[in-house]
Amino acid sequence: MILNPMGFTLGSLHGATDHGLVPSVIPGYIGLILGDLVFGMMVGFVQQLAFRRADLPLGSARWIIANAIGFTLGARAGAFLTFRLTDDWLTAGIIFGMFMGGSIGLSTAFALYRSISSGRLFAWLVTCVFAWVVGEKIAFASLFSIKTAPLVGAAIAGITGLALMVILPHLRMEKQVLEEQWRSMPPPQTRPDPD
Repeated sequence: MILNPMGFTLGSLHGATDHGLVPSVIPGYIGLILGDLVFGMMVGFVQQLAFRRADLPLGSARWIIANAIGFTLGARAGAFLTFRLTDDWLTAGIIFGMFMGGSIGLSTAFALYRSISSGRLFAWLVTCVFAWVVGEKIAFASLFSIKTAPLVGAAIAGITGLALMVILPHLRMEKQVLEEQWRSMPPPQTRPDPD
């Protein structure tokens, strides 16, 4: 919850469509896509740092890649479709947030897929959509000011962080059970050489 606003702000500085370093250096659609990938990777990177510190099984490159892909798909779909669906700026924040949250929720659900139940995966997806709707409402209301990027990140982190606090103890317990099962397994038997 503390690192996510940092990752979001760093991602915004490097990858945001309007003022990010990557889209400024590499113009056009390629720059936008690369900027989105960088933005999502930075968010995923700081999250996986927290997961590793908490000794959770999510601290992997898979989580970073899932965030990068989800962020990119959500940002590009949202940018393409939002203002085709509405002319109202504040409603656009809701729609864009649904694209972002749905995309990131689905992509990170693949990273969580073998670790939690389908009911918890669905709750995670709904939480992501809600978190990003709240975050994007703030972003749209502030006209995407770089000054509010930490607030947007904090809103998303607060909501998804609370959800992870419910989901992650289950993951930690499951990891401990698997480790105990692994330790209690007898060593593999070797067959005598027939020669």
